[in-house]
Amino acid sequence: MTSVAANVSRAGRLRLIDRLELARRGIDLLQSKEEALQRERVRLDAHVARTRRQWEESCRIAATWLLRARALGASAELASISVARSASATVVAHWQTSMGLTYPGAVECVPAPEPPFVTTAALGPTCDAYRLALQAAADCASTIAALDRLDAELADTRRRRRAIEQRLVPQLESDLHTVDLHLDEQDRDEALRVHLAIGQQQRHRQQE
Repeated sequence: MTSVAANVSRAGRLRLIDRLELARRGIDLLQSKEEALQRERVRLDAHVARTRRQWEESCRIAATWLLRARALGASAELASISVARSASATVVAHWQTSMGLTYPGAVECVPAPEPPFVTTAALGPTCDAYRLALQAAADCASTIAALDRLDAELADTRRRRRAIEQRLVPQLESDLHTVDLHLDEQDRDEALRVHLAIGQQQRHRQQE
């Protein structure tokens, strides 16, 4: 019975070693993913800053054209267009997946149909400028959303790595140490029993 218990304990030790090795490989994989995500975050953060600058600049240009159009007497026409317009622009995001993370990539803006202008020729360039501003806004929003998703994935990856590194691995190492102590004790007990059995046999032979 003792031998069976010892075999089970040794099999359990091998399972613990396998789990410990698997946990350590998991740490390495998560560390590699975390580093890759961090590099992508640096790139994406720069992209967010760039698209934000482009959006702000396109808004400034569009506002300048709007002032020109109004200065040329297009205020009433602009007001009537905004009241009568029923269609709106359409924004389509093209999603992409990398390192198990799905996030918005390029976006495509389809503006509402442009009405005929009669007041001033400045209204055409004004609408063009606002189309560019709309596209820039969509690009900026897409990159910000992608960065938010990447930050969430990075935080989750870091949390999982630390959980394995700081809790699971120490627990498995402690369990393995306990099993080793138990097996050492079993080995000593078994060696003592063998020694006593041999001594008893020798005494029986001497008595015979």
